[in-house]
Amino acid sequence: MEDKKIYSTVKIRKRRWYTWILWFLWLAWVFFWAEGSLGSWKEMESRASVISLLIFSVSLCLGVLVWLMNCIRSKKQNLS
Repeated sequence: MEDKKIYSTVKIRKRRWYTWILWFLWLAWVFFWAEGSLGSWKEMESRASVISLLIFSVSLCLGVLVWLMNCIRSKKQNLS
């Protein structure tokens, strides 16, 4: 029997330096609003808690959506 050797190529994408800064700022933004929402909830400030929770959830969803769009875009570029 012949030995079949299968080789895989791993491509490492380099990101621009400012991309990492933007992702860090987004994570800090999301953490800030999550902490604010939790603090307002513990202090029984329901209106502030709801507003903070809304900002947190919208920011989180938009960040995940941008990440998914970039993944889809990079896969389309790799296929062509």
